[in-house]
Order: sequence, then structure tokens, then C-alpha cells
Amino acid sequence: MKNFVELETLLIRNKIKPRKLVLVNAHEEASLLSVVEIMKRGYIEPTLIGNEPQILAILEAHKIRDVLKIIHADSDKEAAFKAVECVRDGDADILMKGFIQTSDLLREVVNRDTGIRNQPVLSHVALVEIPYLERMFMITDGGMIPYPNFEQKIGIIENAVHVAHALGVAVPKVALIDAAEHTNPHIQASLDSEKISQKTWKDATVEGPISIDLAVSSTIATTKKYAGKIQGDANILVVPDIISGNILGKVGTLFTEGKMAGIVQGAKVPIVLTSRGSTLDEKINSILLSCFIGNEES
Repeated sequence: MKNFVELETLLIRNKIKPRKLVLVNAHEEASLLSVVEIMKRGYIEPTLIGNEPQILAILEAHKIRDVLKIIHADSDKEAAFKAVECVRDGDADILMKGFIQTSDLLREVVNRDTGIRNQPVLSHVALVEIPYLERMFMITDGGMIPYPNFEQKIGIIENAVHVAHALGVAVPKVALIDAAEHTNPHIQASLDSEKISQKTWKDATVEGPISIDLAVSSTIATTKKYAGKIQGDANILVVPDIISGNILGKVGTLFTEGKMAGIVQGAKVPIVLTSRGSTLDEKINSILLSCFIGNEES
């Protein structure tokens, strides 16, 4: 898969039934417009939660006449609670952040009594399209865990592999990115990568530490005579911390005019958690990506 056009084509070819999406605090223009756009393409059935008069005003300003389900909420806490409740009740396959602080939404997601977390780790998975390359990459985790420990890295990898499987990659190649392909005893991330790569993985090839050039360029892998299983054909790039992941994702878009989608994995449904600076295209692409994962049993 080379780009998001092919991603949408795969969605059509797989005949995935429309997903039930709930948008939290839907009175945010870009998020609301992205949801309406994907609804018109036939991929989702949205529920809008938030300030109903403000939601209606945005719809009216854009002359959107479609009949949409709206659940009024007077506060951020109420909106987040009602959205998570929709997931618990089976009324939502995808959770999307609108005009609400990430911390306020995630607080309800991970609530021990009423939350929807179903994996030890919540992690961010980005899917990046680079115009001049012949395939897309997944980058993780550039959005959730600042400095993951060994156990959290296992969870991060498992979440990303789950996304790759949903996209039809039967045995994804997972590169544990480092400065070099040799273990450095003075760098904990390097030691972690060596230990993780020695673990037995089902339905994935996990290798590290490995430099990013070897992970994404077969030419450089050949030039360096790298003998690993990954020969420039990695599907998933696992970064050592949130800083490197955030930078790598933004370099992939800002410096190359690439495109990105991002979701959070580890809950009962995928969470579309785009940033304030995300473009309308990024929000649309993120919803498209989440459609492959949301309520896969349906």
C-alpha cells in the first residue's frame, strides 16, 4: 500500500460495513466537517456529543442538511462520559476527539470502573505516506508514553502489529529504531531492543536495535552488508521515546509533503486523537484508518 487513496480503495474492496463513530465535543469545525465528509462517503454512522446549539450552528453555516444524531452535553466531563458510555453499550465502534482536552477524554477512557481500556498499554500508531516511496510506514509511539519501559514497549509493539494485521499485513516487519544496528551497553533503549528482538513473536518479525536507514532503504542495507531479517522493508518503526516519534512523524509530513493518519490503540475501540494543528485531511485519513479496526467483529 503506497498511499491513502489505496487505503480507501482497500476499505471499499473489503466491503467493511459502516462503523458507528462518536465525536466527543463535536462543536469543533474541522473535526465535525471531517466526520460529515466520511459519513457522506458511506463509511461511518456518526453520533455527535457536545453543545447542541453550537453543533447545529456549524452545520447550518456549512449548509449541511443531513439528519445527524446529536446528544447534548453541558460540560467536557459529561461529553467524555457519554461517549465512553456509547462504546460500553455497543453504540460506538470508533471514538474521536473534538473540542476537548486529551487528558479529559482519556481520564474517562481509563476509568477503572466505567472505562473502556482493554490492553495494558494505550499507544499512538501513526500511518505515514511519503510521496516518493512505494509504501507507507507505521510509526509508534509518538503521542502517548514519554519514556516507555520494557513492558510498555512490548505493549506498543503488540498494538501496532494489531493495526498492521487489520490492514492485511500478515507478518509485519517491526524495526526497533536506534542510532546503530549494534547494541550499545550504555544506552538502555538499545539493550531493551536487543532483548525484545530475542523474544518469540507470533505473526510478526521484530528486530533491533536497527538504524532507520537499514529499516527503510534496501539499497543501504545491501551497501552496509546488513545480515538481518529486515532489509529496508520494515512496516513498523518503533521509536525509543515520544520525542523521537513525534519528530519522525512530523518530518515525514512537513519536510516531504507527506500525509498522516493517527489513532490510539489499547482500548475497546480505536481512538482518533488528532492534535490541534492537524489538517482536515489528517482527520479524514485517521477516520479511514480507524474504520479497519473499529469493532472488527461486526
